[in-house]
Order: sequence, then C-alpha cells, then structure tokens
Amino acid sequence: MTDSSTPPPSLWTPLKRPAFRNLMGAMAVSNTGYWMQTVAAAYLMRIWTDGDPLMVSLVQTALFVPPALLLLPAGTWVDMLDRRKFMMFSQIWMMLAACAVTALVLADVQSGWGLLALLALFAVGFALNTPSQSAIWADLVGMKEVPQAVAIYSLTNNGARILGPSLAGALIPAFGAAGIMAFNALSYLGVIAALYTWKAPLRPRAAPKPFLSLLFGAFSYARTSSLYRAVLIRGGLFFTVASILLALLPVKVPEADDFGTVFSFMGLGAITGVFCFPRLAHGRSREVIVSWAVGINALAFIAMALVSSILALGALTAVVGFTWFFVMSSMQIGAQMILPDEIRGRGLALLNLVLMGGYAFGSPLWGTVARFTSPNEALMIAGVLSLVALALTFRMKLPQDKTS
Repeated sequence: MTDSSTPPPSLWTPLKRPAFRNLMGAMAVSNTGYWMQTVAAAYLMRIWTDGDPLMVSLVQTALFVPPALLLLPAGTWVDMLDRRKFMMFSQIWMMLAACAVTALVLADVQSGWGLLALLALFAVGFALNTPSQSAIWADLVGMKEVPQAVAIYSLTNNGARILGPSLAGALIPAFGAAGIMAFNALSYLGVIAALYTWKAPLRPRAAPKPFLSLLFGAFSYARTSSLYRAVLIRGGLFFTVASILLALLPVKVPEADDFGTVFSFMGLGAITGVFCFPRLAHGRSREVIVSWAVGINALAFIAMALVSSILALGALTAVVGFTWFFVMSSMQIGAQMILPDEIRGRGLALLNLVLMGGYAFGSPLWGTVARFTSPNEALMIAGVLSLVALALTFRMKLPQDKTS
C-alpha cells in the first residue's frame, strides 16, 4: 500500500521527455484509426450477415484470437531482440493488413468470413506490437514514472475510443467504410516515424538460451510469484465476463450512429478514470481498488439489461469504461512493479495473453448465450457471474507500488 500522507505524483511528468511525447502524439492518431476501424468492421458485419449476433461477436474473436496464440512468442522475441525495431516491424505489419482490409471493402465482396480473415491478419501485427509497446515504457521514462506513462497512454487510447467511434459513425455515411479503413492504414505512419527517431537506451544482453526455454520463463515466474499469479487470475476472470459488452453492444444498439455514440461513452468513462485514479487509488491497496471496480462493473451490466434508451446505455457504458480503466491499470502497473527486466516482455505478454484470451473466448460465448436467450438476459447473467467471481477471488493479494 502506498503512503497516503504524501501527495500523489503528477500525471504529466513523462510528457517532459520528447521521445515519449512524440510517441504519444502519434499513437493518439493511430489509436483513433484503430477504434474507427473496429466500429466500421462491426457495422459491415451486421450489414453483410443480416445482424447475426454470433457473426457480429466473431469480429472481436478475430481481433483477439491471434494475440492469444502469438503474444507469448512475441514477448519472447521482445526480450531477445531490439524492442524499438521489433515494435516498428509490428506497426508496418498492421499498416499493410489495414490496407488489405480497405481493398476488401472497396472490392464490395461482402464476405463476412473474408472480413474476419483479414481482421485476424491485422491482429497478428497487434499481437507482435502489444508486448513490445508494454515493455518500452520503462525504457522511455524510467521505472518510477511507469504508472504515469501507463495512465497517459490510457488517456490517449480512451480519448481515441471516444473520438474514433464518433468519427466513424459520422463519416461512414459520407465516405463509406472503405474510407475509415484507409484512414486507419495511414495512421500507423506517425508511430513508425516516432520510433525511428527515438534513440533507445542500450539494454544489456543476456547469454543466449534456447527459444523454448525462454518462451516458458513467464510461466516459471508465475509459479513462484503469488502476486503475479493473482494478477493473471483476477484479470483473466474479469475480462472473460466483461467481453460481453464489446460482443453484444452492436446487437443491442443496431444503428451505426447510435452505436458510435454509445460506444464513445466507454472512452469518456475511462478518461474520467484516468483523472480520478491518482486520488482514488492513492493510499489504498490494489485489492480494494480492483474489488470495488469489479463490483460496480457487474451492477452496470445488470442495469444495462433493464434499459433501452440511448442516453441510459451511454451513461452505463461510461461507468463500465471507468471501472475497466481501474482494473486494467491496476493489473498492468502491478505487473510492471514486480517483473524483472530480463523477463518483462514475456511477463507482460502472458498478462496480455490472459486478458485478450478472455476477450477472444468470452465474445463467442456471450454471442452464443445471447442467441439462445437474448442480449438482455446475457447481460444479466454476465453481471451475476462477475459478482460470483469477485466473491471467489477478492482475498487474492495484488502487487503494490514500490515506495523507494
């Protein structure tokens, strides 16, 4: 637990560093393109498949299954190779995959399975990027400023989560889904340029080891660290249940402009969480922070099942975004605090693997539940299951910030 007698550190300290500032600006644009593409893909799938809830939910599966399969190997490469160059490679991959998605839409093939295949190809680049992006924060700003760096990145990403869906909803009628996909493809150029100009610090190279031996290093650490193990278990359970929102919101809110509006409230809630997190979390244990966030999130899902107005759904989606930020930040920062640098890429990859695995396998699960019941009943079930998971895990200790 942190010392509540001292004021929380300034959120904006990392922005004094030019390399971090340049990368954050470029990633704000890129993240906006990503969320625009996500909304456009869900919109296209709904049109091309006559609103089949399972096919719409498989958009999230296509985006999260490749990371679930590739994150750990990618994290191993991050620990073996130059992190900056590896992240540049992943950004180029995503740019080219986004170009392929654009070409499919322009060809007017209207193939739901073809769209899923190209989104999965895009997600391969996302899988390669995730552990390298998570691991470079300490290289960019130093370990003491990692919590602020994570919070600032969350601010840019969730700002994009607000702006991206709103822009997509407004621009799809004017420019079509192809225009949205093309913007996303171009948005990666700024990140590539920022990484190219960053003079990353040299990292000491460990003695070469067999790839498979390195690959399972994070599992070995999880066996010996109860704190890291708690992060994996509590985070995985939360996001497996919470994946219902991304899976079924396009079905519950079928109109593109309304969907973009409601979805943008999730980012608004998360941004509110960014500014509230230092004060609300300061002096409190992560077990308390996460438990309260999970409980409020569960109640929001139950309330969503009972309302249908766009305003009410938007307000509840903002609550979900607020709680998701608290859970995600607590897990990411906690893992950063305890992972040794030599396995940082693999340890963060395993964490992201667990979280994204929850998205990937939770989405079709909730799509199937909704098909046999209804979206509202599925939301109600998800809220109850989230409370049950909280009751089973709230005593598991999570890592605390270092005080020295």
